Amino acid sequence: MSVEDNAVLLGCSPASVRKHIRSKGIDRKFDAAYSRWKAIKDYNKQHPDSSYAEKHNALGFSVNTIKRYEALTEEQVFLSKRDTSKISKFDIRNNNAIRSVTNNQNDILRWIIHLYNDDKPFDADLTASQLVFYKTVKKPEYLYDKYPQLDEVRNLNETNALPDGTFSSIVYDLPFIVSQGKTSIIKERFSYFATVQELYEANDEMLDRAYRLLKNNGILVVKTMDIVYGCKQYWVSDYVLNKAREKGLELLDKFILIANFKLFARTHTQHHSRKWHSYFFVFKKR
Repeated sequence: MSVEDNAVLLGCSPASVRKHIRSKGIDRKFDAAYSRWKAIKDYNKQHPDSSYAEKHNALGFSVNTIKRYEALTEEQVFLSKRDTSKISKFDIRNNNAIRSVTNNQNDILRWIIHLYNDDKPFDADLTASQLVFYKTVKKPEYLYDKYPQLDEVRNLNETNALPDGTFSSIVYDLPFIVSQGKTSIIKERFSYFATVQELYEANDEMLDRAYRLLKNNGILVVKTMDIVYGCKQYWVSDYVLNKAREKGLELLDKFILIANFKLFARTHTQHHSRKWHSYFFVFKKR
């Protein structure tokens, strides 16, 4: 249907329909192209011996349009017409739909920003580190870390002087490794805790800090994962959820990031499932 026909059906102005399409990121141009392609393909299946004149009369498309779309495969329609930054109702492969599980961290951040932060960058990152979060999304204006590694990142202790309710949106990603003794490739790439108790205390402290700094109805995004240490499983994600609820944070959404690969340390017999995923929790301060 045209924008004008939609407006009549819905009882609103064409401008309102266009605003909705634009604000919701709907790929209307692709939807129209895919509809034409599918209509032509379906008609040809039902009428394999029809002439171009018959196709024109039945479908209402010009002969040149019919010939052009007949030459395209479904994959070619996607490649030539699709805007991957938008959502299509015909995206039957779900490549661009917002979903709860993916192996792309950048997708999750974009989705959270789109769904819960009005397409605006987060205000603050409390564990900015090397800024690896921000390959495809705009980085926050305020960047902090306990041990700053970049000039633009401030020391986390500076947030102690900030008033309550400073930020509307905060994100953090604490280390998830507990290790003692020898160094390893994994420990060299990521920060780590000396004990499980230290890991839990760091999560408590960061939740307290983020809650204080958030405005009412502010958004907090927490990346976390469960671990195995000393042949014992620790459900860190459950701990974070429970502590967040105790503090008054409402869980709005949960995304699961599947690892593409894992660095394996030398180990003996495996006793538990290898933790191949992490979580992004989206909380709101009520």
